[in-house]
Amino acid sequence: MTSPNLKPNNLTDLYFPEQLTLWGMRFWADGLQQNYSPYETLREAYSRAKCPEGLMSLDNFLSLVVAGHSRTVDIRCPCCDGISLDEWRLLQSLALAQSGSESYISDLISDFLQPATTRIAHTVISGWANELKKTGLVVPIRTAVLQTIPLTRTVTKSGVNLKVYTNHQSTTMH
Repeated sequence: MTSPNLKPNNLTDLYFPEQLTLWGMRFWADGLQQNYSPYETLREAYSRAKCPEGLMSLDNFLSLVVAGHSRTVDIRCPCCDGISLDEWRLLQSLALAQSGSESYISDLISDFLQPATTRIAHTVISGWANELKKTGLVVPIRTAVLQTIPLTRTVTKSGVNLKVYTNHQSTTMH
């Protein structure tokens, strides 16, 4: 287990709340990609973690990602080594929401979500974070990770930055 100040690169090096969340995202995405229902397995995992409502929040968020992505999102298969930058964006968004530092969440997730989806997803992530936190599943803020994630600023002092999105139809999750 690594310190929250380090940037682990393996599922097994994460704390349990991070492991459950990342594995859940990966298993859900794998079900979508491989055309099977992941819900029974996820329901059991979240029930054993004493966080049954966490599954609904995970499903709500990932459904938004599928519907409103602006580029391919790198959510890896359940057995893959390494942790993608997009997976870190999601884990750290949850950590920031749990700590009350929500101002950077939109900057993290707008890298792969369309602007309208980002606004909705911000609220969904906050709800997801609360479901995890109220059952003791606290995702740590990892400063070393946050320092390596380039932020997508959607609003600047001079106004709104418009982004051009291409290939809206690609919904590839690794």
